[in-house]
Amino acid sequence: MKYSIITNCTSRKRDTGVIPLIPVLSPDLSVAEMAKTWSNQVEQSQIRVKSVDLYQGRSFAECRIATRTTAADLYVVSAGLGLVHADDLLPNYSLTISEGTGSLQKWLFAQGADSSDWWTVLCQNMETPSPISHMINAQGTNSLHLIAMPSSYLEMVAPDLTQVQDDRLETLRIFTSFAGSKTLPRNLQSAVMPYDERLEGVTNHKGTRSDFPQRALRHFVTHLKGHELSMNKAKEGVEASMASSVRPTIPLREKVPNERILELIRTHWDRHEGSASKLLRFLRDEAHIACEQSRFSGIWRKVKEDHSAKGSFHV
Repeated sequence: MKYSIITNCTSRKRDTGVIPLIPVLSPDLSVAEMAKTWSNQVEQSQIRVKSVDLYQGRSFAECRIATRTTAADLYVVSAGLGLVHADDLLPNYSLTISEGTGSLQKWLFAQGADSSDWWTVLCQNMETPSPISHMINAQGTNSLHLIAMPSSYLEMVAPDLTQVQDDRLETLRIFTSFAGSKTLPRNLQSAVMPYDERLEGVTNHKGTRSDFPQRALRHFVTHLKGHELSMNKAKEGVEASMASSVRPTIPLREKVPNERILELIRTHWDRHEGSASKLLRFLRDEAHIACEQSRFSGIWRKVKEDHSAKGSFHV
């Protein structure tokens, strides 16, 4: 059996020593023109590293573990570069369909377009139309494709996934949230493995919403050996595992402005040695502050830059 893992890119990337590429978002450009302009920026970049080394963060670390366990080919769905293989050489860049630096959200909305329009045009511009379905359809039925992505990325590639052939559906195992499953074409929803928030109660698998799909994938291949099972047996294994776990109690957390979060991070920076993961846990578990990871990351980076400029940044 040949395995492939398909996951999404991450905002956290390895420092390559050069300023990351950032899209120049002009209201005068169409989506097609923007894709062409961006592709030119990418082509001109000289310093590149392997995809598997560029992307950082827990979600990608979970995929690395799953990749080693299954000896799979690892692919990344990148909002800036299309579908890339783990060994592809990539420039450092900041282009995302999520919030944050290099986000296309507001620009696409102003153009009357959405992330799926961007994916379609970007891949066409790179002469790799519908790369995910093309890869899946091109491989035989003796292959298994493990797809771990949140709803935002599944929504982006939905038109691509609609082109997966019916005789390839049995080769898919999809890991995402309930919301993510609803963004999929109807015929692909049966390939979603029935993980839910009870995964938080499984030892060593607690995490954030953003890395839920990848945590589910790791549990699937390392604990259940689900990649060796048929579709029905795999689903039964997941359901049994979830049934033996306890649905976590969601604590009440206060919503506060960014300025308050910035103040707390600065105050407790030294205590937690500047660790992003420790500071995020402090905000949620001790300060009982509601803060999504993408929002936290932007604020944390500002404090990091301030400490780095003062020469007091903890490594």
